[in-house]
Amino acid sequence: MRRTDRQRDAAFAWEVFDRAPYAVLSVRDGEGGYGIPVSPARVGETIYFHSAPAGKKLDCLRRWPEATLTAAEVLGPERFSVRYRSAVACGRVIPVEDPAEKLEALRAITRQHCPQDLPDFDAYAPPILKSTFVWRMEVSEITGKERTPG
Repeated sequence: MRRTDRQRDAAFAWEVFDRAPYAVLSVRDGEGGYGIPVSPARVGETIYFHSAPAGKKLDCLRRWPEATLTAAEVLGPERFSVRYRSAVACGRVIPVEDPAEKLEALRAITRQHCPQDLPDFDAYAPPILKSTFVWRMEVSEITGKERTPG
């Protein structure tokens, strides 16, 4: 990281992922790169997100499972700049095959992004398990960065 004065530790980076409303997944696509917003949730030091069972994201990840996930939180403007917190996680993304892990990942995603629906989760989730693809990012590196007033 060029601006080491803005670098933060892994605990800070995990917190950014916990607070971010979405993140951008960056993968190879055979012609360069492909980035797509996802709604991640973490369990411990594993990040989960979901997708449809077909599409470009799925095709890319099956062929090139190494990916980067970036989350940012804008804290507000500052004269000719912006205060922010960001995190970048790098790792291998693999499909979740185990039904119990898949269910818990979807529960974590629901808790993160639509907690108001948690009371209905147990009735809603089982019927969609077959039509929803869940991915697990095994994080090998995570970094955080923050621009504070100054």
